[in-house]
Order: sequence, then structure tokens, then C-alpha cells
Amino acid sequence: MPDKDQFLSQIQSDNPEVRFAAWRAAGEMGAEVIPELGRLSASPNPGVAKAAREALSTIVHSVGKEAGGARRAEVVKQLLGLAGDGYAQPVRVFALRRLSLIAGEDAVPAIAKYLQDPDLREEAVYCLERIPGSATIKALLTAYKEVKADFQPRILAALGHRRAEEAAPLAQEAMRSANKEIALAGIKAFARIAKKPPAAPKFPEPAGLTEWQKVDRLDSMLRYADEQARQGNLAEAMRLYKIALERPEEHWQCAAVIGIAKMGTPEAAATIFPKLKSGHRTVRLIVRQAWEAMAKAAGQKA
Repeated sequence: MPDKDQFLSQIQSDNPEVRFAAWRAAGEMGAEVIPELGRLSASPNPGVAKAAREALSTIVHSVGKEAGGARRAEVVKQLLGLAGDGYAQPVRVFALRRLSLIAGEDAVPAIAKYLQDPDLREEAVYCLERIPGSATIKALLTAYKEVKADFQPRILAALGHRRAEEAAPLAQEAMRSANKEIALAGIKAFARIAKKPPAAPKFPEPAGLTEWQKVDRLDSMLRYADEQARQGNLAEAMRLYKIALERPEEHWQCAAVIGIAKMGTPEAAATIFPKLKSGHRTVRLIVRQAWEAMAKAAGQKA
């Protein structure tokens, strides 16, 4: 195995084969080569820059196989250094992407500070939402109050992706925002988290929404209804399915029929029965198939 200086010399070699061999073997190197690899990643020589980035990735993958350990911790520490303002912007972005693969909760405070940086906040939130543990959720909840309004929807999206139940009240609050982007982000997060509140949630009204926002609104309501049905909250699920069932568009009616039919209750059967006479051929077909499936399931239980 080459020493640090030999390795870095090979990464900068004019011979592409030498550079390739060096980055492939980078997993054997210690974390102390990371700062210099960061600088080389911004090299004006594209071959050298690529070799340095690939070497960094190889090192990250080499410690990613371990659940913990001193070497992994040292690699994380050095990558946090690369994310600092002493390095070029592309290198900082690259470092945060690699941190998303191996960083643990102890790195969360250092990463969370970049949520305030306009040039790095997207990478920071992407990184944080991939780090398991409650520290990430707490950091995102804190950051929501501190970041600019235009970035709050992204924080809500991260909390939704994590299905963080602690964020359910925040998502509900966001749903009531006069800012339509925040309100829509709130409903999406709330639907993914799917924690039923004590009182029926108030979803944003469609008035004033764009056509795409209206689609997102109803899609999220159905997502939430599906999860409520799965959890056994059938009344709440039915209330929302009926909203979609009453829409004029056949695709919303079909989605509602499918969700209602899965509940398999007498009320479910009675609710979709009138749609057998729908003016939409596709809706009639879906209802007929749903009835047959419900009848078959009932027969098997008998």
C-alpha cells in the first residue's frame, strides 16, 4: 500500500491508468488524505478532479460497510471539513452528498447549520433527511422556524419523507398558511405522516390553487385516507374518499372506489353502489370489479 504522499502523487499522475488504479485502491488509505483530495477535486485538470472525487467515494464506500468504528467517524469528521467554506462550492456539495451516506446523529448540528446557506441548503436538507435518529427530526423542526419562507416547503417535505410523527402538528399548522406553497407542502407532509389528530384535519380549500396544486391537494387527501383505512380509522377514511367520489373527473372517482372497496364493509358497498350507473364507462367497470372482489371476499369469510 502506498503512503499518503505516494497515493496523492498517483491521483495527480498524467497517466490515466495510474490515476484509475489509485482511486480504486483508495479504500485502503486513511482519512488524513481527504482534505487534499478535496482540494484536488476542484483541480482545473478534469482527469485529476475526477480521480480525486472517485477516491473520496471509494473511501466513503469502504467505511459504509461498517455500522460504526473509529475509521468511519474520522472519515465523517474529514468530510465535514470539506463541507466548510475553505473549499470550492462543488466540493462542499460533493462532501454533503457523501455525508448523507455515512453520517450519524453526532454530525447533525454541523450539517444543520448549512440550512441557512442559500447555496448549500438543498444539499444539507437532503443529507439530513437520510440520517436516521431523532436528532435529525429535532434539527429540521428547529430549522423550519429559522429558514426563509421559500425554503419551508422543502423542510416540510423532508419531515414528510421521514414520516416524523413529531412533525404532524407543524404540518397541520402549515396547511392553514396563506402561502399556498407552504400550505400544499403541509398537506403533503401531513398525508405522509398520517397521524390522525384529535379533531378532523382542515385541508386547504381548492379556491385560489393552480390546477396542479389542486391535483396535489386531492392526491394527498387520498394518500391520507388510504393510511387511515389501513390503520382502521374507517370513518375518517370514508369522509375523505367521498370527497374524491363526488368529483366529476373519472380518475378521482376510480381512486375513491378502489380505496372504499378495500374497506369491505356494508357501508363501503352501499357508497359505491350508485356509481354502477355512472356516466363514465371506466367508473362503471371499476365499480363492477370492486363489487365482484367484495363479494368474493365475503364468500370466503362465510
